[in-house]
Amino acid sequence: MANPIDAETKERIKNLTKSVLGTFTTSYTKNYSIELVKKKEEEAMHKDPGYKLLERSPPEIDLKSGVLKKEGGFRKTWKKRFFVVRYDYKVDYFSDEKAATKPKAKPKGTMSLAGYTVIENIGEAALERLKNLAEKMGVDASSLPSPKKYGEFCFEIHHDRRRSYFIEASNAEEKKEWVEMFKTCCRRAYGLNDHEDEVHVNAFHKSVRDTRWSLGRWGWWSYGGSEEQVLSDVISDEIEWQVMGDIYSKISSGPWAVRSRIRNAVLKTIDGIVGAAVTPAWKAMSSAVKELRPKIEPKVGELAEPLGKTKSEVTEKMKDSTKDTVDKELDSSVKPQLSKLLDIFRDPIREAFDKTKSNFGEKIDSWIETADEKDPVKSFNDLDWYACGWWNLWDAFEIINKLVEPLELLREVFSDIWPWGLVYEARDRFHKLRDNAVFTFQTRVKESIEGGTEAGKELLQKTKSAIMDDFVNDIAIASLHLFLKLVKEIVMGPLNKTLIPAVKSILEPLNDAIPDTLKEIVDISEMFMNLLHAILDGIIEPLWS
Repeated sequence: MANPIDAETKERIKNLTKSVLGTFTTSYTKNYSIELVKKKEEEAMHKDPGYKLLERSPPEIDLKSGVLKKEGGFRKTWKKRFFVVRYDYKVDYFSDEKAATKPKAKPKGTMSLAGYTVIENIGEAALERLKNLAEKMGVDASSLPSPKKYGEFCFEIHHDRRRSYFIEASNAEEKKEWVEMFKTCCRRAYGLNDHEDEVHVNAFHKSVRDTRWSLGRWGWWSYGGSEEQVLSDVISDEIEWQVMGDIYSKISSGPWAVRSRIRNAVLKTIDGIVGAAVTPAWKAMSSAVKELRPKIEPKVGELAEPLGKTKSEVTEKMKDSTKDTVDKELDSSVKPQLSKLLDIFRDPIREAFDKTKSNFGEKIDSWIETADEKDPVKSFNDLDWYACGWWNLWDAFEIINKLVEPLELLREVFSDIWPWGLVYEARDRFHKLRDNAVFTFQTRVKESIEGGTEAGKELLQKTKSAIMDDFVNDIAIASLHLFLKLVKEIVMGPLNKTLIPAVKSILEPLNDAIPDTLKEIVDISEMFMNLLHAILDGIIEPLWS
């Protein structure tokens, strides 16, 4: 069979790769400047959200460890490995526990799971992927081979274009705990190499969105990993849309095994072409914005007054010019659904937050009974482990997990909903609030003792009571913020698909109202998105109260 990637196809892939990178580069350079200015504005106009509990950075302690079996990447044999989940959600694995505890222990491997998903039913998922691929390649699904069978306690940590991991636990309970831990790692792993620079992170994510929108790829899209990996995924996704159909048509005959091997070879070739372009392109972009930053920052203060005035004037014009289009879309597709969304979310959110609060209170009471009264700080390690664990919040999680079924039904109206993604967003909020309560308790106890207050159960109980009051305050704020977040996650996808194209011709003339000196740090599309979020907040927030 002839190579399906001939010279013409290879040139198409190269040109498409170059085009996507060009679009991203323009967007990223501008968004970086905008985000830099935005950060300075937020620092100058800091608004207290009203939370009373203190917030701490995640403690740099290992989150979980234990023995699991892992299937080899090349030799498909199963071996026991000792897994350690680090504070940054990277997962190291060693030959055994002894090897893991050696000074400067070097792992046999490290799993960086940003962009991955955890699959509990391996066979069902593998069959579904085979069927989808067969449909693309024009293969009769009945001729497909049966997927490889795995044991009852196996699960997969999957990525479409990177190495997947197959893991086996020893029993159902162990599988449940590790599946949840790995799901947490997939969601929270930092991904971007330069993840500590808030300006870069926000600019990068916005530029990914803008690039996909420029290609007509609206709605929700899952991605994660290093900057190079994410850019490669964006390009590969576009190659799938524009080129792979023609390639599949060239391998539309022959046994499945042969066609599958050819496809794998094709993907390897594409990955090589894309990777060869992405690596130097990202290096150049990264260097360019780092050189740009010290040039922009000194000017931000000088531009603060004209920038604020320009944004205010343009926003008012934007409100007037887009009002009819926005109102029409909100009236037809959003407002009719809001009461339904409120009915779905209100009780579970409130009940789960209350369960989180009572869970904290019960834990502190039991801890006080066993803590060293003369020096309770020595017993804080037990609270650290409690704060970082998810399994001790399972009662709250089970309440919010029940949202999956009604959210699945809503997909008939909002097709971009990812129910489990919304559920995990909520679960992260409960976990964070509980961690803040623990940290606040520890901090206030320590400060009281250092200030001369006598240690003892009376101090601990008094501190706990005060924090329970603060918990109530923070629940009221957090529950509203969570409701706003979840509703906007649901409705923004469809709004993006319809409103952005609809208002494009209305927004473009507003660029003329921006002085030339500010054009590089003002983005009309971003201003419209901010306006849309503000409008939605004004509609949604009164419903909650």
